[in-house]
Amino acid sequence: YSTSRNLIRSMGEVVWAVNPEQDSFEGLADYFSNYAQEFLGVAGLRCRLEMPLNLPERILSAKVRHGLFLAFKEGLNNIVKHSEATEVRISLTPGETSLVLLIEDNGKGLDTESGDTGGSGHGLVNMVKRLEDIGGSCEVRSDPSKGTAVKFEIQLSGKLEPHRKTLLRPRQLPNHGHHTP
Repeated sequence: YSTSRNLIRSMGEVVWAVNPEQDSFEGLADYFSNYAQEFLGVAGLRCRLEMPLNLPERILSAKVRHGLFLAFKEGLNNIVKHSEATEVRISLTPGETSLVLLIEDNGKGLDTESGDTGGSGHGLVNMVKRLEDIGGSCEVRSDPSKGTAVKFEIQLSGKLEPHRKTLLRPRQLPNHGHHTP
């Protein structure tokens, strides 16, 4: 049952990532917010979301959305598995040339100096790699008394185009001599 649920969730993630209707900051913010609330809620962690009410209408490619989501998911998973946190704060800050996603927890932190990350360490390496693959960066700050903060930043090339919404016009059905009021 768990395997089939994970498969369905993974398929949903791929469908979201390649859906051109979700190629905006708003689509990204909605999906990430819903995912975080569900995932952290099941784990018993409080989730504080700080998302702007009015997000710019900008296009984000499927590759960027998917890469950022996989890193985001890895970050949340690390918190649940290793941090002993009770609360997670997630903020999204879009700019003209960049997008910043910040994940902070109030857990026990990790020792980045000695390389002891509380696990195998692959999670941090994977997040850095995923961000590099989409032209971004991943920065981790940690303090045993304050928890851990992971900052994902994506530099978006040049001046951004406004997000183009496709408007569908209702199809006109032939009248065939019938009178419509």
